Amino acid sequence: MLKPYLKIAAVTVLAASAGTVANAQSVKGTVTLKNIPEGIAVNPFNNRIYVAVPTFGAKPYDYLQEIDGNTDTVTKTIQIPPFAYAVAIDPLTSTIFVGGTSEDKNGVIQSEVVTVSDHTKQVLGTIHVSSTPGDGIQGLAVNSLTGDLYVSNGSDNEIDVIHSGKVTTRIPVAGEPFGVAVNPFSNQVYAALINGNVAVINAATNTVTATTAVGTSDAGIAVNFFTGNVYTTNQVFTESSTVGVLGAAGNVITNIPVGNTPIGIDVDPVTNLAFVANTQDGTVSVINQATNTVSATLPVSGLFVAANFVTGKVYVGSDNSSPIVTVISEK
Repeated sequence: MLKPYLKIAAVTVLAASAGTVANAQSVKGTVTLKNIPEGIAVNPFNNRIYVAVPTFGAKPYDYLQEIDGNTDTVTKTIQIPPFAYAVAIDPLTSTIFVGGTSEDKNGVIQSEVVTVSDHTKQVLGTIHVSSTPGDGIQGLAVNSLTGDLYVSNGSDNEIDVIHSGKVTTRIPVAGEPFGVAVNPFSNQVYAALINGNVAVINAATNTVTATTAVGTSDAGIAVNFFTGNVYTTNQVFTESSTVGVLGAAGNVITNIPVGNTPIGIDVDPVTNLAFVANTQDGTVSVINQATNTVSATLPVSGLFVAANFVTGKVYVGSDNSSPIVTVISEK
């Protein structure tokens, strides 16, 4: 286990050397995709961004598109089984995970996770999660130190744990989960439930240690692994929605007013900023985590967000209106 810890430590030092204060954030451009994007994830080791691009049944397959973070252009388009919704990556094993739910040729609902090699860009296989009808897979998160993948299973109201290519544990939660996030240093997992609660999971024992009421309908969730604080979006359709801030144990610290119907969120632990996609007003709120206040609002229409804490860039997938990813510079 020493090697993974050393790699994580090296990346942390590299990120910290980039600086701790961001100045004005700005939109740097867009990247055109093959279709409207869904989930998005960043590999800070090789500066690659991965976007789930469904065909919405137009083809018997979906796409995973790779963006080179140096040039912000698409460098690879990979055909995958039709499960392109949520994305996560384990940079230590160079494995990309894409999860989603679709109906098979027999009309049976299938929720599966597709594994893709970051080296060869080839599909390695699929992992069956559930055949229960419902919203299916809503989110993915990887703990690179343990090799565990956490799957937000909205059909069965549970967080499923995948290790070595198979589901090893199913953790019931008190509601339908949407976003899921993991802090690899504390080995804690956080699940945003659409009933407005956040479930805190001790990943060492795979048990829920707290269920905290935060908002009305929680959606996206992200954790700052430096501070331990957790940020979750409250996707209520209102011009005064909020982002809930929790401590590592699940205690509510505050609620921050943001834009209309926020869903996607990610944090940069180096600049200590959080980025929130407000889906109904076409903006991204920038939160200063030191003060838990909105420090800027950018005219970016988006749904899902991924930040690269090494390069200081943020990638925002469009909100079902156009096949683009918008690139934001933090500095």
